[in-house]
Order: sequence, then C-alpha cells, then structure tokens
Amino acid sequence: MARMRKRRARGGRQGAETAGGAPVANMPTHPGGPSGAAYPARSGRIARLRERWRNASLKTSFMGYMLVFLVAALVLSSVTASVFAALQNEVTADAYETSGLYLYDTGTNALVPARSLAIDQEGNELFVQRADDGREPLPIDNPPASLLVESAQSYPYAYRVETGEGGELVLEGYLADSSELSSFEGEEGIAVRDVPAYDARARKLFDEWAAKNPDNPYRAFLDTETGSDASESSQFGDLLVSPIGYYAHTVPSEDARALSTLFGLLTFLMFPLWFGACIFAAARRFYRMRLAPGFSTLDAAAAKIADQDLDFSVAYGRSDELGRLAASFEAMRTSLAASQRALWRTAEERKRLNAAFAHDLRTPLTILKGKVELLEAHLQAGDASPEQLASSAASLAAQVERLERYVAAMSGLQKLEDRAVRPDAQPFDAVADAVEDIGRSLCAQAGGTRATVEAGKAPAGNRGTGPHVAFALSISARCNVERPVLGVDRSLVEEVAENLVGNAARFADGRVDARLDVRDGFLVLAVEDDGPGFSPAALERGCAPFFSETPSKDHFGLGLNIAALLCDKHGGDLALENRAEGGARATARFALIFPAVDSQ
Repeated sequence: MARMRKRRARGGRQGAETAGGAPVANMPTHPGGPSGAAYPARSGRIARLRERWRNASLKTSFMGYMLVFLVAALVLSSVTASVFAALQNEVTADAYETSGLYLYDTGTNALVPARSLAIDQEGNELFVQRADDGREPLPIDNPPASLLVESAQSYPYAYRVETGEGGELVLEGYLADSSELSSFEGEEGIAVRDVPAYDARARKLFDEWAAKNPDNPYRAFLDTETGSDASESSQFGDLLVSPIGYYAHTVPSEDARALSTLFGLLTFLMFPLWFGACIFAAARRFYRMRLAPGFSTLDAAAAKIADQDLDFSVAYGRSDELGRLAASFEAMRTSLAASQRALWRTAEERKRLNAAFAHDLRTPLTILKGKVELLEAHLQAGDASPEQLASSAASLAAQVERLERYVAAMSGLQKLEDRAVRPDAQPFDAVADAVEDIGRSLCAQAGGTRATVEAGKAPAGNRGTGPHVAFALSISARCNVERPVLGVDRSLVEEVAENLVGNAARFADGRVDARLDVRDGFLVLAVEDDGPGFSPAALERGCAPFFSETPSKDHFGLGLNIAALLCDKHGGDLALENRAEGGARATARFALIFPAVDSQ
C-alpha cells in the first residue's frame, strides 16, 4: 500500500508538471491566486480570533476554559468508563458464555439451546430448539462447573402463557400450585441432576392442564389428545418443542466477581473523578494564564508606589478587567508623579525665592547698618548737625520703606501659592473689554510717568523715550466671528494681563499691542512692545522671582514671575520671545476646561 501511495503521489506530481503530455517547468503558486490568497486570509482570521480571545473579559475567558475542560472531562470519562466496562465484561465473559433458554431432551439426557416462540397474538409462547446461536447442549451427567438451572416460569424474563382474558397466568399458576415441582426448587434453582425428574413431572402436569383446557393454543404444535408418554420429548418437524423451559447459566468465580465489582465501581467513579480533575485543571490554568500575570503586575506597581518610586510605567497587554485596572494604576501613578514633580518644583521655587529675597534684603540692611553706625559716630563725637540728623533719618526711613515693600511682595507671593482657580463661564467680549481697559489704563500711566521723568522730577527707570505709549487690542478672525464662551477665572486673566501690559509699557518706545485668540483648548493672550526686546539673560531667567535688568525702588522683578505662576495654576504657561521686527513678546495661555477648571 505504501508503494502504491508513493506511485500515486509521484503520478500526481507528474500530472502537475505536464500539460497535454508535454513536460513543463515547475511554476510557483501565484500569491494572488486562490491558494495564495486563502492562506493569508485564514491566518488573518486566526490572528483576529487570538486577539479577541486575548482581550476577552475574565468572565468570558473563564467560561471558555471551563467549557473546554468540561468537554475534555466528558470525553475522558466516557472513554475510561467504556474501558472499565469492557474490562468488567471481560473478566465475567467466561461465566456468561453458558447463558440462555434451554429445553430438556429426554433422548440425549441434556439441556439443548432453545428460544421462545409466540404462538398466537395473545402472548402465548412455546420453547423451540435452536442450533444457530453457537451454544452447545449441556449434558446432565457432565454439566459445566457452577451451572445454575432455573425454571423458565419462575425466571423474571421467562415466557408467560396467558389466556388473554383478564391476564390470568393459567399455566404458570397451575404449575406453581404443584407441591411436587416446588420440592425440586431451592435457593439456587433446580439441581442439575434433578432436571429429568422435574421435567417429567412438569410435562405430566402440562398434559393434565391441556386435557382440562381442550381449546388451548398448544394443540396445533403438541399432541395433547393421544395420551402419549409425557416423559418423551415432543417434536415439531425436526425440532424439539416443549411447553417447559429452563434458564441455565454459569456463575462467575469469586475473583471474577471481585474484579467485576471493582471495574463497575471505577466505571461509576470515572465521571466525578474526571470532572473534578478537569475543573481543577481549568481553574489552575485560568489563574496561571489570566489572573497571575495581572496580579503580578499590579503587585509590583503597588510595591513601587509604596516605596515612592514613580519612575516606571504600569503596562499590561490585555484589555480585560485586569487591563483596565492596570490602566487605572498607570493613571494613578502618572498623577502621583505629576504631583510629586509639582511639589518638587514648588520646593525649588521656594528655595530660589528665599535665596533671592535674602540676597535683595542684604542691600537695604547694609545701608541701614552703615547709616546707623555713621549716626552713632557723629553722636559720640558730638559734631552731628541738625541737617545731618535729618538726612540720616530720611535715608533710614527710605530703607525701612523699601524693606516693607519687600515684605509685602513676599507676603503676596505666599498668598499666590495658596490661591485657588475658580473658573466660570465668561463671555468673550467681557474678557476682551477687561483686557483693553487694563491696557489703555496702564499705557496711559506709563506715558504720564515718562513725562514726569523727562521733566526731571524723578530718576529715569524706563527705557521708553516718548511721553506717550499707545495701546491696541486685536482679536483673531475666528473669535471675532464666533465670540466663544470662555471657561476661565476672569480675575486671574486680568491680573496676568496687568503684569504683562505693565511690563511691556515700561520698555516700549511708543506702542504696546495685545491679541486674544482661542487655540487648541487654550485662551491665548499675546502682549508685544516696540522696545529693545529681551536680553539673552531675560529670555532664560525672565520668569524667575526678583529678576530685573533695571531694578528700582518700585519694581522688584516679580511681574513676570507672578504671571507665570498664575498661568501655571490655570493649566497653561508663559513664553517669552523677541519679535523678528524688534521688540519683545510675552504669550500667556490659559486652559479652557468648560464649565470648570480643576483646582490645583
């Protein structure tokens, strides 16, 4: 067969290599052909099924595992139960080789195989010899070991002869009333050696019954009227027939019965054992494949978070319940990391603020100390004139006032850190009008200050040269059409606008421009001036506290720092740059979280 298969396969290859009897070159399957397209499509479906199974919910995956393992348990229990049932039959097969209905043959003094034959429609039956089932006659003189013989009338599955009128068991009742027959039957049936005597007496009783019932259905098969010898067997053609039948069988040995009981018990136990084992295996695999990886990831993440180690990410490659829990852990970790970075920045800002404050306090304190020492020296020498005392007192008062302003500035910064953002729905025009009022007012004040400086009434502290600073507010084309409602803290926006416009007005040559726009979820306020622009140091450190390139008694370098802090509190930022055509530009962004911005 193997050789034939090889020839057939070889012939198939030759058939593929020839066309019309002529050999052709082997050609690869075209990728776009039917077979080339089927494999990628099939692999794609398999990949999609795997992905769906991978991201299935825990409930679905658990049910899938249980279904597969329960089917496996059903198959395994059925197979093993069948094996043990077959073994049970095997150990008792020898005993049941001799089993079935028999009738007694007086000629051979043996029990011959028989079967029951229905002789009418009312259920009356007759025992007829048979030789087609492979059973051998059982000699009475030399029967098989452990042979048991029972009367067919008393055996549960024996035939019954009924009258058809009320279901009365006429023949069985007639034979059962015989005390002589009952004397032959013991607990284990009829002794083999007593079968001839039992059969002769039973036939005699049957003849008596037949004589009393001349219309019985047996008269067509048995000669019940000629008074023949009841001890001889009756024949119907070549076959022996008899109204008396026996059920004979051999009994299994003790060892065979013990093994049969054992295999029967195992057959019964296979179902609960296999189902229990497969349920345990399904639960174990479900835990190992679906729960353990997620629990391990979450446990490791919780341990790192407890150790305040947030420099990691929680990743779980499934979209089930544990995957969503891992995503929540990652969101929590990200939030904690952001809070930690914010606290670190706050601490660093506080350190820099304290250092800057301490540095700037050193100058007025040094001046105070020098003035006090000089005043003490003059007083001790006794040469202090009233003019000197007045000048020293005025200088001391000026430095004390400067210290008070420093303290007030520091107090304002401390309050700024604790300030909460309270956004509300604000019309665009209201915000724009407030920015324009602030710009015009501050630029007008700056122009007045410059006029005073140019008149020589105060020392110059600004870069502007002209006496007037113009202000103009522009709005983007889209906002001019849509006029969107803004979810912002208006007071915070106005305070940032004051600082940016005020700073620009101090350095502008003659013009300050502001522009409002809404881009990418942010309210954008850009303030420009036509002054000299930011220096490299200002571009780098302009938002730091107490940074100023033109320090004065009225300006401590906190305007841009306060603006940056307020923008950050509102979810935005502050950017400094120089314009290409000259001048500086400060761009503030405020997050629009409508209807409310989360407090930070």
